[in-house]
Amino acid sequence: MNLLTIEEPKNNKEKNICLGIDFGTTNSVCSVITDEKISFIKDEKNCELIPTLIYYKNGIKKFGNDISEKEAVDAIKSIKRNFLKDPDNKIFLNENEQKISTIEVAKDFFIYLKSLCDSFLKLKGYDCVLTVPAYYDEKARSEIMRSAFLAGFNIKRLINEPTSAAFAYGIEKSKTGTFFVYDLGGGTFDISVLKLSEGVFKVLGTSGDPVLGGDDFDLLYASYLAKKNFDLDLNKVDVQERKRFIGYVKKIKENFESKNNFEENIKFNSISKKIKFKKEEFNESIYKLVDKTINISKSLCDELNITDEDVDGIILVGGSTRCEFVKEMLKDKFSTKIYDDTNPDLVVSRGASLHGNDLINGSKNLLLDVTPLSLGIETMGGLMEKVISRNTPIPAIKEQTFTTSENGQTSLKIKILQGERETSENNISLGEFVLSGLDPKPAGIPRIIVRFSIDVDGILVITAIDESTGMKENLVIKTDDNINIKDLKEIVESSIKNAEEDVSFRMLIEWKIKAKKIINEIHYYQKDIEKLCEKKNIENISNLINMLQKELNKNDKDKIEQLYNKLNKETEFFAEKKIGSEFSNLVGQNTKDLTQI
Repeated sequence: MNLLTIEEPKNNKEKNICLGIDFGTTNSVCSVITDEKISFIKDEKNCELIPTLIYYKNGIKKFGNDISEKEAVDAIKSIKRNFLKDPDNKIFLNENEQKISTIEVAKDFFIYLKSLCDSFLKLKGYDCVLTVPAYYDEKARSEIMRSAFLAGFNIKRLINEPTSAAFAYGIEKSKTGTFFVYDLGGGTFDISVLKLSEGVFKVLGTSGDPVLGGDDFDLLYASYLAKKNFDLDLNKVDVQERKRFIGYVKKIKENFESKNNFEENIKFNSISKKIKFKKEEFNESIYKLVDKTINISKSLCDELNITDEDVDGIILVGGSTRCEFVKEMLKDKFSTKIYDDTNPDLVVSRGASLHGNDLINGSKNLLLDVTPLSLGIETMGGLMEKVISRNTPIPAIKEQTFTTSENGQTSLKIKILQGERETSENNISLGEFVLSGLDPKPAGIPRIIVRFSIDVDGILVITAIDESTGMKENLVIKTDDNINIKDLKEIVESSIKNAEEDVSFRMLIEWKIKAKKIINEIHYYQKDIEKLCEKKNIENISNLINMLQKELNKNDKDKIEQLYNKLNKETEFFAEKKIGSEFSNLVGQNTKDLTQI
């Protein structure tokens, strides 16, 4: 164990500084605790909310509030959403009309944020806590952290946005109980259930939709207005005109905060009209999306066996929760207290800076986050064997023992999967590696321990160890560029929808695997069987093998199971004589949670 060194006390500001960074879809916020109070870092126009916008043109870069309304039409926005796709994909255009990746664009914006932070703090060396959507997968988490590192930020920890908000409320309000964190931002929706008690913030579960937010409210309302007042399909007009119109609608609807109805002159597609804006019509246009967030929240409650009565309050996060219609629907569906006394635009960054301050100064508070999706490996037959289940508190370390599928096997390919379905093809592939140097033993004999370790940032490390040889390999996750990350919400919904079919298919595949293994083992010990067994017994074994091999080309699970049991019984005498037990053990046995040691 390495010894920690103790540094001489310093009197400069560099000591005990940790920023909280909320890199948002619509706006970004940075905050820091100095002299026991939270300060929000402002841009050149003295604004705490910094629009997450970049404008590339004629060799210059503009950011945030420095971008004019006219330039905003061509500005790059919703950067955050693209981390759920392929961050290395060249999807944006820079000032030279060259395609650049999400990582490059995010890096440029982080550089801008860092310049603001450096100027405020009057120093360059400090730590940061960066918030991410709860539903970000492993790749998205690592790549957004990479973007921030490339910009010069020293990221001490990633924290889920809803957890960060709950941390802020928990610290400041000293609340206890079970709370929803309802986070509706510009581009994403997250719902988390947290248990707050005696300084422990435990995330019981998370869900959400990574492509649902206030931007979609604006799009629906703009589409409604275009059709009603101009008889035009918003999707069929010029792209730039569509962007301009949506931007105008986004700005004009802010008037609903103070009045229900008003009139405005509006221009769309070269047509000018004086039209009536009605709050009721806006509410109707967004009803389905708001209702969708309610249904996602209800489904999470069902999954966690939580009733409405168990919920002590709903913490609102994200600028879109300012919409009174959202609050009304939440009150109607859950009949619990709504917590909105902290600015929903600032609460995530606020919680991150509070957590960051605790990290560097020590704290009595403990934060337990969860992994949003199950993690496991591909086993024989293309099945997924889960090692870490969805909603497991992190940090976590779990291991599982696996074995070989063929006689004399000297290497093992380990493919890492993320998702909720039973088959490999229906889950996300995070990467793979090979463990070589195994002893060429009969199938089922080698014991390979695969250990999954997730740190507090949700970053995954996989280690495979051969028990007999001590051979070991670690995985550095590298996702194939051609793999498209699926909509994470759809993964959970798909697992529920296909649960019955998936379980039936898994049982069929497992019985086929058992059948193939016992056939292979009989062939491996064929000479010994001929020596130790009677002729009639040998003939029965041969007939059963032939029948079983024919059934393997079919999908009758019950028939395969029946023949397997007959063959297993027919070989019991030999097994007792030769090896003293049944032939094989299925892969994926003896899950062990190391965090309990």
